[in-house]
Amino acid sequence: MIEVALYLSGIMAANLLVHWFGLVQLGPLVFPAGAVMIGLTFSFRDMVQARYGKWQCWIWMLTASLITYLFNQSLAVASVSAFMIAEAVDWIVYTITPGSFGRRLFLSNLFGLPLDSIVFVGLAFGLNWQAIWGQTIVKILSGMVVLCFYRPAWE
Repeated sequence: MIEVALYLSGIMAANLLVHWFGLVQLGPLVFPAGAVMIGLTFSFRDMVQARYGKWQCWIWMLTASLITYLFNQSLAVASVSAFMIAEAVDWIVYTITPGSFGRRLFLSNLFGLPLDSIVFVGLAFGLNWQAIWGQTIVKILSGMVVLCFYRPAWE
């Protein structure tokens, strides 16, 4: 259940950060404050799917969408739209990609994270391409951090 706890708490933390801080700048990168956590949650979602299966993980994905909606209704449309579209793409890529957990995680994040950035930033802050690129970079880097620390027993 640790995968599910990480996944759902990551969603809540990301929502809090965006709610409290909005867009932030770190050096040349501009991104929504929750971007680091969302990068992690995409990897955590892959962990949930690896542990519980390709169909059972939809229960947790829908639960995360509900949490997002209940948490901050002003950002709900952007967040839930981005979440459902990008999570579905991440799920598809992870499901059809052969190979190791690490390979599947990397490729599913490579497709899902930029899509999440375009939809979320576009709906929440307008088509701010600096924030879209910044969020994408931050999320990809944070999503890959999981590979440094996580080695599933079933791999």
